[in-house]
Amino acid sequence: MLTPKLYSIALLSIQYITSHLIQAMFNMASLNNVNSAHVQPLISGNIPLLNLFFPGLASATSILPLLTGASSIYGRLFCICALLLLVGKYVSETIVGILETYFITKVEIPHNDVAYDMLMSWVSSRPFAKKARTSLVTVDLKSSTRSNSSDSDANKKSLHFSPCNGYFYFRHKGNLFAFKRSRSQVEFGHTREEVCVSYFGWNATVLRELLDECRQYYLKQVKNKTCVFDHEGNRWKNSKARNKRDVSTVIVNEKVKEMLLGDVAEFLDPETREWYTARGLPYQRGYLLYGPPGTGKSSLGLSIAGHFDLDVYVLTMSSLNDESLKALFAELPQRCIVLLEDIDAVAVHRSQEDNADPSQNGSTRKSTDGKVTLSTLLNVLDGVGSPEGRVVIMTTNYIQRLDPALIRPGRVDIKVELQLADKSMLSHLFFFVFGRQSPSSGASAEKQVSKDEEMLKLAEEFAAKVPKGQFSPAEIMSLLLVHRLSPLQAIADVDAWMRKIGEER
Repeated sequence: MLTPKLYSIALLSIQYITSHLIQAMFNMASLNNVNSAHVQPLISGNIPLLNLFFPGLASATSILPLLTGASSIYGRLFCICALLLLVGKYVSETIVGILETYFITKVEIPHNDVAYDMLMSWVSSRPFAKKARTSLVTVDLKSSTRSNSSDSDANKKSLHFSPCNGYFYFRHKGNLFAFKRSRSQVEFGHTREEVCVSYFGWNATVLRELLDECRQYYLKQVKNKTCVFDHEGNRWKNSKARNKRDVSTVIVNEKVKEMLLGDVAEFLDPETREWYTARGLPYQRGYLLYGPPGTGKSSLGLSIAGHFDLDVYVLTMSSLNDESLKALFAELPQRCIVLLEDIDAVAVHRSQEDNADPSQNGSTRKSTDGKVTLSTLLNVLDGVGSPEGRVVIMTTNYIQRLDPALIRPGRVDIKVELQLADKSMLSHLFFFVFGRQSPSSGASAEKQVSKDEEMLKLAEEFAAKVPKGQFSPAEIMSLLLVHRLSPLQAIADVDAWMRKIGEER
């Protein structure tokens, strides 16, 4: 029986040795027959035509004159070896082609698809990946966050290995598979990665079961995480998976938070979708979070995604043009959050001739400087071809800079203002930092209640010393984290801290 190792060795040996030795054979044979210029090829004029039907025939027949007319036995020997290797090369390619055509089932996975992350996550955990002779080595920066152990030299910046560039054979549940990973050059000097998995058999169900196992493994890895997607050209790619942030840890106005969560929950309800569909209304929802810097706009958007178990697709429109923006929106899934951060700072331009309503015929106008035009942005948000089921969250520090057409009702359904810290938020921030006991401390319930009551009093004292509406939650948090082990010191230093912030402003 042809084992994976023997198959791999035979295939690689033939391809590698042939490509290097044939040229050497010709060179040495030519040197030994330098005086045999009178020998003519046996076949001449018909070689180009025959070569179309029998690839390599021209190279093979060019050896025959050297073989018959060589004066040296070494020249003939080299010619015979070269001919055998040449024939072996094409025989092996023919056999491989027949196997791939009639006896092998194969799937290809795009490198910028989520299925690629699912497959590579599973492959990297398999024994054959660790034994691969050609590997892609990266620093696993996430290992320390997944482990509960101390940050010792043993687990700090551990190395992550995955198979790279070549065929890798493995057995799984009694079936033989081949994993191929390669890179190819594309336009502008960029590389494109190609990944495929082959199964030595006709039953495609075996491959689908393997990929489903990869999917289940991946979902376990990203459980309690929020997948954040970035864009690469005109395609989405999974850039990172963040730990889900509980909405209770985002300190904003509680009434605003409850209203926003309730509205998103109602929109995602299956009955709501049926209601929209029955009335022919586009099933879309848009929100604008605005307010001073540091008030928690982006944090609130990510916590909403984690709360409803939605993926986040982040658009950086300064690196996009009209065509790429439309292509990215066309590939959005039905249930997701599209996050447009700092929409006021994005290079969105209204065309010079765009003096009418941008929503009318706006898709026909193009940007002259390679940036996203306002008309195209408006069209992808609520145009005829805009995807349904997604939640768009836009954030801005300066709502007055936004074009009224961008935030009109229908594109932005709810505008939420996040303000600077008031007395209630100041107390919540203080208690959030100092009032939560670590589960590993072993403190009794009575002691925990007593400490919480003490922290509530200190939180009120802290809130009384800080004027409301003067500092952002992010600024307050920076002070509290400096003194995270000493709540009394945080209260004592708050006056000096406020003077310092005032001088910096």
